[in-house]
Amino acid sequence: MESDRILWRYPRREGDKKGIGYAAVGIDHVARRDTQPPAIHFTCNSTVGRIAAGEPYSGYRPDWFRFRIWPPTAYEGRLQYHLRVEPPGQWEDFSAYYDIRDQVRRSTVELRNVDTQGTIMIPAVFDPGMKPLPEYLNCAFTVQASRPGLLGKTVRVADRDTLELGSSSERDAPTGPDA
Repeated sequence: MESDRILWRYPRREGDKKGIGYAAVGIDHVARRDTQPPAIHFTCNSTVGRIAAGEPYSGYRPDWFRFRIWPPTAYEGRLQYHLRVEPPGQWEDFSAYYDIRDQVRRSTVELRNVDTQGTIMIPAVFDPGMKPLPEYLNCAFTVQASRPGLLGKTVRVADRDTLELGSSSERDAPTGPDA
């Protein structure tokens, strides 16, 4: 993981420089707001095939993918935050929803029936409302990709990690010429 990005390459095999593709969650910027705590602007990225795929993985197409984002269990705003997402293009099978597990609201972003190679990016905003930002976000992804044809194969990959948001003093520090 980089400091402001999680990158998952798959499949993970010894010696593979390229695989079927990768998934990523990365911070684009922190939006400072006058009377509220900052919000985190980030992007979920799923890439299958094309430039991300090497032999013997060419020809795979994504069937579907899912990203889950949730704050730590100890975060005081674990049930009140909002996640806003921008649907990627004209797909009808895009959904974003919340569920609650272990008394934490988990946000899920999902795209089904993708069936096209390349990169799909989903911009999102984690808005803590009036609560401070958490120190990190838990992030998980699942993707299923298939190679069509007689010798076709389906692969499903899932993983999780944490996206560090920095200390509260770094996140909440004033910016601009008056800082």
